[in-house]
Amino acid sequence: MLSLVRSQHACIERIRSAVRWANRLVVLVGAPGQGKTVVIQDLVLRTPTNPLCLEGELISDRTDAVLRLVGLVGLRPEGSIHEMLARLQTKHSTGSEQGIPEIIVDDAHCLPDDVLQLFHELTAGAYGRRWSVLLVGEDQLVSRLQTIQPMAVLCSVVILPPWDQQDLEQAGSKIYPDQKWSSIPSSVLQRYGSQPKQLLRLVDEWEDSVGSAPDLPEHEAKVSMVRVSSSWMIGFGIALVVLIAVLIFVQLSDEKTPARTSTPIPLTPNNQ
Repeated sequence: MLSLVRSQHACIERIRSAVRWANRLVVLVGAPGQGKTVVIQDLVLRTPTNPLCLEGELISDRTDAVLRLVGLVGLRPEGSIHEMLARLQTKHSTGSEQGIPEIIVDDAHCLPDDVLQLFHELTAGAYGRRWSVLLVGEDQLVSRLQTIQPMAVLCSVVILPPWDQQDLEQAGSKIYPDQKWSSIPSSVLQRYGSQPKQLLRLVDEWEDSVGSAPDLPEHEAKVSMVRVSSSWMIGFGIALVVLIAVLIFVQLSDEKTPARTSTPIPLTPNNQ
């Protein structure tokens, strides 16, 4: 697992601040594969409390979500949803004062709308005290929360930023200490900044040629021109072969045609 870089540590501090002061649902969003789970794991490891961690892609409905929460603290799944949530609140200790959410749901963009509504109700105190909940997911999660019926969910959004040059140098220097990170083209960071593992793998494949490599858009444009030129040359070659074949066919046809015999015209002298 990659060590956290500067921007990821800053993201953790923003999460702590939002949990401590927002008094509402907190949402961490980022691109697929950007490292959201790594950030959350580091947040959990550095806290004295134990948040209830759920996998959003495994939760089917509201009842399933409550049963999983109850099971995480060792309670029996007895009674209604309201009763189980009431017992859960007396069992689980809060860590909101330290900026640690009580419930963390990874891959929350996979949750059905009614389950998203449930976590919003928990933060609003619909079942007793207010819970601190952190939903982790992709960008569309925020727009889904804003369109939930019958009432849109207001949330505090924390965006995981893409890597910049300093992040790349910090992470890369530990893996490839001999690499010249300042020579990485800016277009590479713009394209792969949200994919840290792919970015590091790309740099590793380039090795010493990275510094002299052209920017990706310019390089791809040259490759496209070469492909177009190659296609044109192939087409021209085919047309030339067809033309030569036609000429040969016409020549052979002329040779097989029998020659016409000429009728001699006698020249008679003029009678005076």
